[in-house]
Amino acid sequence: MLDFIRTKRDDFSQESYTKFDNENKFPNLGMRLFLFLSMKTALLLFVCLHGLIHLMGFVKAFKLAEITALSQPISTSSGLLWLLSALLFLGFAVGAFFEKPYASYLGISAVLLSQILIFTVWQDAKFGSIANLILLLAAIQMIFLANWEKKVSAEKLMFQNSREIPELKKLEELPSVIQNWLKNSGFEESRPPVSAQIHQTAQIKMKPDQAEWKEAKAFQISSLNPPGFHWQVEMTMAPGIKIYGRDQFMSGNGEMLIRLAGIFPIVNEIGEKIDEGSLQRFLGELVWMPSLALHPEISWKELGENAAEATLKINQITGKGSFYFDDSGNFVRFEALRFYENKPDSKRFPWILTVEAYQEFEGVRIPSKMKATWRLPEGDWTWLQLQIDSLSYQYN
Repeated sequence: MLDFIRTKRDDFSQESYTKFDNENKFPNLGMRLFLFLSMKTALLLFVCLHGLIHLMGFVKAFKLAEITALSQPISTSSGLLWLLSALLFLGFAVGAFFEKPYASYLGISAVLLSQILIFTVWQDAKFGSIANLILLLAAIQMIFLANWEKKVSAEKLMFQNSREIPELKKLEELPSVIQNWLKNSGFEESRPPVSAQIHQTAQIKMKPDQAEWKEAKAFQISSLNPPGFHWQVEMTMAPGIKIYGRDQFMSGNGEMLIRLAGIFPIVNEIGEKIDEGSLQRFLGELVWMPSLALHPEISWKELGENAAEATLKINQITGKGSFYFDDSGNFVRFEALRFYENKPDSKRFPWILTVEAYQEFEGVRIPSKMKATWRLPEGDWTWLQLQIDSLSYQYN
């Protein structure tokens, strides 16, 4: 899961999870909310202060008070423009705080007008250009982020709108270990979910030698028809710097897109290796939506008493992976040979999902905490620790 850095890249026990939970706690939700609101408040105050400074031009033009900071004369018509600029900045501040779509355009208009006015009194107000540059960049980023949200929202609709499902296999057609797992999970064969919406929290390492984990929040939709998933992530790289990613698999086609600050493309990957890897990820994540195990395009092969191999073919893309269970029928591990990079000479290495905790969502018991590991020649690299915060199923 969360394989948005694929181009750069065992058994469940309560004791192992407790150790993970104690040593690698996710940042407190209240603290994250406080930091988020603090940044918004800081932007609000900065814009308001910059806007209010523009009132000095209005006050001087209409001789409402002595403004010694502005030594050059200002006409009344220019004074009105200074007032308009102040109002535009205040509108930008309020709109940005409440995340209104028009805020960025108010900000750009305010900056352009402000800069023109600053040029007229350059000696007195030239340092205002620094604030204008900062606010211009903020407004431009807001436009890119709005376009990003529009893009991913349209993509999500493709999965959310479909409610028809293919004719699923019967439970008795599956290997006994898969049947036991489905029964133990609380899955109802008579009422299979057609899609799942999943909110996730994750910690990620982007390279094997990275010491600290990076915090991420993600949202995913998994679907029976079209068979695939849409996943989007927001990861904090440093204070004030975020990465926005989108991973998608639909109708046999995988696609990966990552942008720094929502503006600068870091990764934009497609191709057969991405298709196959995305399909294998889709397979491994069927444990979150058990009805996928009955999909007619999945063929199962029993691998002894506590394991089974699944092979999925969608259009011309085929992928497979193995599911492992404990003696109680709990799913504990998924393994697949995946391409580590999206290059012509890329090789396949074991990609392993390991369960660390279970939780019940809407009557279905699924893995709620997992980790993902690449088994590389130089050693294992655990690059992901994931927890499910909430999950909701949609039915036909």
